Amino acid sequence: MNINVISQQLEDIDLGPKKEPMKTGKAKGWLGEYHWVSPAQDPEADSVIQPAIEWCKEHFGKSGHRWYENQSKFFFKDERDMSMFILRWS
Repeated sequence: MNINVISQQLEDIDLGPKKEPMKTGKAKGWLGEYHWVSPAQDPEADSVIQPAIEWCKEHFGKSGHRWYENQSKFFFKDERDMSMFILRWS
């Protein structure tokens, strides 16, 4: 088997639908600046929003000062919390 055959076989592998990358940004709120992330949604899979909310409650406590979710965006007071969220849900 040569490199051309292997290369062709790799090209034929179906990796499924590609997800869009998570979008991130900063927003000002009444408690200061927040870092937000919008999780990538797979149109063929169930929504990740509710499981992600439960994960945030488990790791960061109840919604409020440290984090909250609004219209499928997650807002974090600490950028490190947002980074942990991205690592878990990307």
